[in-house]
Amino acid sequence: MSRVSTARSGASFLALACVGFIATAPAAHAADGNAPAPADADKDGQDRSAEDREQIVVTGGRAELQGPKATASVQNTPRSVVILPKDVIDQTGSTTLADALRTVPGITFGAAEGGNPIGDRPFIRGFDSQGSIFVDGVRDTAAQARDTFAIEQVQVIRGSDSTLGGRGSAGGSINIITKVPQQTSFIRATGSVGTADYKHAALDVNQYLGGGIGVRVAAMWHDQDVAGRDAIWQRRWGVAPSVTIGLGTPARLSASYY
Repeated sequence: MSRVSTARSGASFLALACVGFIATAPAAHAADGNAPAPADADKDGQDRSAEDREQIVVTGGRAELQGPKATASVQNTPRSVVILPKDVIDQTGSTTLADALRTVPGITFGAAEGGNPIGDRPFIRGFDSQGSIFVDGVRDTAAQARDTFAIEQVQVIRGSDSTLGGRGSAGGSINIITKVPQQTSFIRATGSVGTADYKHAALDVNQYLGGGIGVRVAAMWHDQDVAGRDAIWQRRWGVAPSVTIGLGTPARLSASYY
């Protein structure tokens, strides 16, 4: 008998608990409904101010293709194109083409093994592209370690060269846009120092003479030791003058020296 009584008392307790939940639920809902919503609440009534404070807003712009073969904008070019403008080159402290291209995914560099001459030897998508380097749209077959002091923009075009420069690498090509005169006058000088007696200085002078004629001179001096190595160093200098006739007109004539 006592066992039955215990079961009945437990059942009645559960029933009373359910009734209490049903009775108090509308009141709690009504109380919440009368409370004013926060100022930063969304349509669902939830406060989003904390989430807004944690958001990170990124702003930027799209670099435009330069050069004689750039017939359309980047978004209208049906190719995989990566553009390295001079701002990115300066911000990363890249003094050579190899340093600048290390910021581009899918590119590795090889040494001068296998009978290849010493110089820039990029591999795009695993294919050797040393013979697919262009300067202002013209193929540059010379093997050299290129400095960035006279570079305005670097374009990496992934895919077969047949649609851009004819026969070439299946991985892609690299087009270097050099610094040419502009319709303004300016003087820019940069310098860098670092460990292992690292020193680098660059000068960029542009003078607009009027009448569509401009002159520009870029120069560089570099000297450094190699960290952890004895009797090994890197020393180089360079100058790149150029003159352009017809600035601001559809027809332009440029002469440059590197």
